[in-house]
Amino acid sequence: MELVANVWPVVDEETGLVQRFFMRAYAIEADDRVISLVLKALAPTDFRIARDFKISDRFKLTSEHGTLAGVVSISVFQKDIQAVIEDAYRALENDYAKVQGIDMSSGSPKPLNIIPRFPEDPYTIVTALVETFDGQLIPQTS
Repeated sequence: MELVANVWPVVDEETGLVQRFFMRAYAIEADDRVISLVLKALAPTDFRIARDFKISDRFKLTSEHGTLAGVVSISVFQKDIQAVIEDAYRALENDYAKVQGIDMSSGSPKPLNIIPRFPEDPYTIVTALVETFDGQLIPQTS
């Protein structure tokens, strides 16, 4: 079983910069069309129950005012998404139960260790959240 994800970069309304993102994993066994429909349907609201992640300090933004660590532009977030969110994939994989069933076919109970993982190139839907000056998060869906 493979995992898919919704990702919500939080974009500052004034600067257009991203310092954090929300991410939620789903174990959906279906074709890409169904996965896309499910993730897009959940995108406008599911960020409220997703995990919050900070942009790693290894990402830096340099301007005439200096260098900021742990921040990217939304264009860099989208272009380099796999590198930006790679640590979140591993963290979300660890949220799943290690033992998800008991096999009784041999006459004695044996735990089934089926741990869902993200594939090398996970199916991911990105929905930007614009954070307003008063802290509201507005999903940018089309």
